[in-house]
Amino acid sequence: MENFINGFEIENYNIHGIPNGSKTHTCPVCSADRKKSKDKCLSVFWDTGLGLCNHCGEKIQLHTFKRKEITKQYVRPILNNIKRDFSDKFINYISNVRGIDLNALKSLKVRESKEWMPQTKKEENCICFDYYFNGDLINVKYRDAKKNFKLYKDAEKIFYNLDNIATENECVIVEGEFDVLAYYTAGVKNVVSVPNGFNLKGELNLDYIDNYYNYFEGKETIYIAVDNDDAGQKGQKELIRRFGAEKCKIINFDECKDANDYLLKYGKESLANTIKFAKDVKIEGIFTIADVSSSMINSYRNGQNRGETTGITEIDKAWTWRNGEVNLWTGYQNEGKSLFLNQLCLIRSIISGVKVAVFSPENFPLDDFYNDLIEAYIGKSCDPYYYNNYMSEEEYKQGMNFIKDYFFVIYPDKDFKLQTIFDKAKYLVKKHGIRTLVIDPYNTIEHLTNAGEREDLYISRFMTQLKRFAIENEVSVNLVAHQVTPMKNEKDQGRYFRPELNKIKGGGTFADKADNVLYVWRPNRALDFKDPDVVFGSQKIKKQKLVGIPQNIDQITFNVREQRYYFNGVSPFTYLDKVRNGTQNEIEELKQINATLDEAFDMFECYDNDNEVPF
Repeated sequence: MENFINGFEIENYNIHGIPNGSKTHTCPVCSADRKKSKDKCLSVFWDTGLGLCNHCGEKIQLHTFKRKEITKQYVRPILNNIKRDFSDKFINYISNVRGIDLNALKSLKVRESKEWMPQTKKEENCICFDYYFNGDLINVKYRDAKKNFKLYKDAEKIFYNLDNIATENECVIVEGEFDVLAYYTAGVKNVVSVPNGFNLKGELNLDYIDNYYNYFEGKETIYIAVDNDDAGQKGQKELIRRFGAEKCKIINFDECKDANDYLLKYGKESLANTIKFAKDVKIEGIFTIADVSSSMINSYRNGQNRGETTGITEIDKAWTWRNGEVNLWTGYQNEGKSLFLNQLCLIRSIISGVKVAVFSPENFPLDDFYNDLIEAYIGKSCDPYYYNNYMSEEEYKQGMNFIKDYFFVIYPDKDFKLQTIFDKAKYLVKKHGIRTLVIDPYNTIEHLTNAGEREDLYISRFMTQLKRFAIENEVSVNLVAHQVTPMKNEKDQGRYFRPELNKIKGGGTFADKADNVLYVWRPNRALDFKDPDVVFGSQKIKKQKLVGIPQNIDQITFNVREQRYYFNGVSPFTYLDKVRNGTQNEIEELKQINATLDEAFDMFECYDNDNEVPF
């Protein structure tokens, strides 16, 4: 007996008791209800682990397969007195309004029932889509006549109809259960739906891919057939990013909104043929405006891709997060640039759910790196040595659980070459959907210079590789690079000079090729090592209308006890702590920076004197 089929480990072998090697057998779905109950109408395919009934058309799994171990605890739906009978009104809607075959409903165990809906605050007649995995009920989506819907509270989000693609070489991904039913009606059964539709606001949360990535990893082709609207196109882009353009094909519904709409207008055969005519994802290196016209119209209607808030009003004036850009962070040794960057990443994870990958050999051992994040997250020490500010074990575990979901460390055992780091990061893009990559610092990378290559030319090539990775994977790449040895400014009481973009070790090519150059500076460190004052600044911002205006931000202090930064006496964690502790209902929607024309073009007031103006 083979333990694996297409990379999936078998958990329960031959669950229907079919004799090993048999090519035909009675159908476990329909044979018991047939007059010819002993007719061997089921064709058995042991190599794929599937059976296909030639009478009822049902496809069955011969085995169940092991799933990835999931540590988070989910609620399983408990349903009593499930009825599979359909009312006349329901049948009329499904058949005449939706054009769905009733056999498709039965195969996917769709039903109707009354359910309390939070949108209307009363019981409604609902269509119920039961989400199964390995034959077990995992979740339920309820949809009423007004198109309100809800999922079963605290149940796990999974793809709809996941069992039917387990051992298939290809699959179709759609954006709704009715689209699954439409393809089923057209005879295409290896189709799944995302559990909730896409939207235009904020980051797309596709955490349900993480736990079931292996269901798609081995597929030869993934057909993406999402809705033909702006939100659907955004979801399509993210699915391609996660699964890889080389594996995906795009199904075009022409003027129709989705698969169900296409079924109603063109019929079963035409819908099935959309797979045959699916197009490859365009990956060539030649473009015209036609290639970006959809995204341009979307930007025109809904706004351009602006930087996302850091969660700190003062910082947002100087710089905001924008995927596809390379941020160069600089400063003197031991002045907190890495700590400052990591805290901004932490805040972004809390308010936007953004996941972060960090390559930082200097932050090892790993316990220390994660402890630093937990201390900032909780605002207390995790070391009993500081007993007056020692967090509880419950708080420590709370911090661990959060960091586990959002921060991933890259530490290749083979080498520290840039391509090796990229390979690990690209895996995390596909597997976990990371949006931030931190490389800290530049001098820990194993650099591969060509024979006789000048340092500035190598740095230019290196920065180009970072930019390409940022664009192709839609991540924010953050490179930390040290300043040259600090010099004291005797005209300023012996303080160190402010860090400068042209004083980075290795030369000014770093700043030339970066999108944004940012610095962290402790202005009084040379006078008093314990002084908590910090200055953050942006010295170069490439897309100033979208990201921020170059300027210095002072009135920042570092609270050693809490391991947190304060801005004008306020910590962004103060509000976030209330959310974490349950004293605030939810995180407020933070507005993105909207630069006015004056801010975008009349920027001279941002600089102290004419010599600081960047042009």
